[in-house]
Amino acid sequence: MTSEHSSTTPAPAGGSRLIVYALGRADGRADDFVLHALAALRPHATRLVVVVSEDAPDAERDRLRAVADHLVTVAATGFDAGWYAHAVETESNPSRYSEVVLTGDSWFGPVSDVASVLTRMADDPAVVWAMIQNAGGPPETFPDAGFARPVLPWAWTAVRAAAFASGQWHRYWAERPAGGGPEEEAAFLRHFERAGSEPSFAFPAAAYPSADPALFTPSLLLDDGCPFVLRALFLQYPPFLDRFAVIGREILQHLDDLGFPMGMVWQNLARTVQPKALYAIGGMVEVLPDVDVAYDHAAPLRIAAIVHVSDLVSVQDLFSRLAYLPSPYHLYVTTTDGKRAAKLQRLLERLGDPHLTSFDVRVTPASRGRDMSDFFVGCRDVLLSGDFDLVVKVHARRTRAKTVNVRRYFRRYQYDNLLHSRGYVANLLALFQKEPGLGVVFPPMMHIGYSTMGHGWAGLRDTAESLAQEVGITVPFDAVSPLAPFGGMWIGRPEALAPLLRRRWMFRDYAKRAGQPYRNLARVQERLIAYAGAELGYHARTVLTREHASISHTILESKIDNLFSTTRGWPVEQIALMQRAGDAGHLGTVALVRMYIRVNHPRVARVTMPLFEMALRAVVVLKYVRRGARILAIVMRGRTPEGGR
Repeated sequence: MTSEHSSTTPAPAGGSRLIVYALGRADGRADDFVLHALAALRPHATRLVVVVSEDAPDAERDRLRAVADHLVTVAATGFDAGWYAHAVETESNPSRYSEVVLTGDSWFGPVSDVASVLTRMADDPAVVWAMIQNAGGPPETFPDAGFARPVLPWAWTAVRAAAFASGQWHRYWAERPAGGGPEEEAAFLRHFERAGSEPSFAFPAAAYPSADPALFTPSLLLDDGCPFVLRALFLQYPPFLDRFAVIGREILQHLDDLGFPMGMVWQNLARTVQPKALYAIGGMVEVLPDVDVAYDHAAPLRIAAIVHVSDLVSVQDLFSRLAYLPSPYHLYVTTTDGKRAAKLQRLLERLGDPHLTSFDVRVTPASRGRDMSDFFVGCRDVLLSGDFDLVVKVHARRTRAKTVNVRRYFRRYQYDNLLHSRGYVANLLALFQKEPGLGVVFPPMMHIGYSTMGHGWAGLRDTAESLAQEVGITVPFDAVSPLAPFGGMWIGRPEALAPLLRRRWMFRDYAKRAGQPYRNLARVQERLIAYAGAELGYHARTVLTREHASISHTILESKIDNLFSTTRGWPVEQIALMQRAGDAGHLGTVALVRMYIRVNHPRVARVTMPLFEMALRAVVVLKYVRRGARILAIVMRGRTPEGGR
C-alpha cells in the first residue's frame, strides 16, 4: 500500500472533517459519477482521501488527484473495508478531525444539498452516525442466477473524535475477522452499539414504511432530502425487485427530475450490471408513437444504412422504409451474387429517395456469416471511418427453415419496430439525440413463432466469453439469455462497436472448419453487440410500435400465465424452483429423477450430477459410435459380391 500526498483545504462548516472515499472496482476505473461525487464532497472536507487499486491506470489516477488531497493505492482484487483503516492510519493524527467519514463509490449523488444533512447531524451527539439505516438486514440473494451479494464500499459512516479517544476505533480493526464481507458496515455500527455508543442515522428506518428504505422506498428518501441513491439497488435480481414492486425506471426518472446528470448513472450501470438485468430493472423498452414529437431537425444525425441482401423480393419494402429516415443517409448494400448486385444497382438508380445521398453496392464472398460477416468484414471501412453518428444495420435475407407465417411475422416485427413510419423513425433517432450514452436500439427478443426465450445463449455462452476476453469486454454476462438484437437488425453508434472491431475479422473466420477458434461466429457477435457497447459505458434500449407492443404483451402474458400455473408462490420463488430443478429434457424417467434429486437432495446432487453428466456424455458418444459402425457395416456389405456387385 502506498500513499500520495497533496494539500489540505480549510475546515468546512461544522468542524474539521476527513472524508475517505474508496473505489471498489478492482481495475481502479473511476466512472464519471465518481468524479462528480468527489467534486461535490470537496467543499465539505478538510481533507479528502481517495483509496484506489494499484492497478488503476495513470490516467485514472490523474483524474482523481485533480479532486483529492491524498491518494492511497492498495493491492487488492476487490474492495476490503480494511482499506479505510489503512487510509486513516496514513494520517498523522486522525483524532484531530471532528469526524472521519468512510464512504465510496456505492452511491449516485449527491442529488440534493449535502450541507443540510451535515449541519443537521453536527448537532447529534452520537459517537458514530450513518446516512441511511437498514433495520431489515441484508436482502435475499440469488447466486445461482448470478446475483450474489456484492461487496461494495460503505455508503456513509461518520466516526467522531471520541471513538478514537475511547479506543473503540482501534479495537474494532484489531478484532475484525479477516475478509469482512458485504455487511461489514452494519457490523461496524453494531460494534459501537455493543460498546454503549448508540449509532444515529440521518434517515432512520422508523421514519419509513420499510425496514430497508434505501432498497424498497428510495423515492421517499429523495423526497426527504437524502442526497444519495445506493447503487446496490440496481444490482438486485429483477424478479426479486418485481416481488416488492420496486420499479427501477421510476427511481431513475426521479433522479432525472431532480436534475442529476443521468449520463453518469447509465455509464456506470452499463459497465457493472448484467445488461439483460439492467434492461429489466430500468424498464428500458420504448413504445414510440408515429407522430414526430422529439427529433431535432436542426441538429441532424449523420447516418449510414448497411443492408445485406439475398432476397430481392423483400428488399424493395426495406428500401422504401429507409426513406423514413429524417436525415440524409448513405447506403451500403452487400450481396454475394454479381447478377443480384446488378439488379440492385438498377433498383437503387430508380429509387428516387431525396434523403439518399449516395449508395454503394458491394459484392462479397459467400459466407456462413451472411449479414454479420458482410457487416464486420465487408463494411469495416464504413464503421471505422468516423463519418457517421449512427449505423442502420438491416437485411433482406431468406429464412427457409421457418413456416410461412413465422417468416412473414419475423420480417414484419423487425422492419416495423425499426422503420415503421416517418414519425416513428424520427422519434427513434431522437433517443440518440437525447441520450449521448445510448449505444444501440433494437426490437425486443422475438418470442412469437420462436423458442428463444430461456435459451438465448443457444449453447454459445462459453464461446462468447472467450471472444469477450480476447477483445477486452469485462461486462458481467447474463445467466439465462443475453440482451441482444436477435434477428441481426439494429440501429446504433459505430463507436459502441469498437471492442468487436479491435480484431480485424476475415470472411474465413466465419467458415465451419476444424480449428476455428469461434464456432458460429456470426451468432456469437450478434449476442455481444450490447455487451461491446456496455464495456465503453453505452447502454441499450429496445423499441416497439404500439401495435407490436399490444401483440407481444398479450401473447407473452398468456404464455407466462400458463407457465406458472403448476407452481406456487411469487414468480421469483417459482423461477428459483424451476431453475433449481434444472434442465427438464424430454421429461423422461431419467430427467424426472435428476430433477427430484436436485430439488429435494441438493447435497447429493452436487456429488452425483457431475458423474451423471459424464455418464450421459459417454452414452451419447457410444450411441454415435454404434450408429457409425452400423453405417460402415452396411457400406462394406454393399461392396462385396454378396451385396450385389
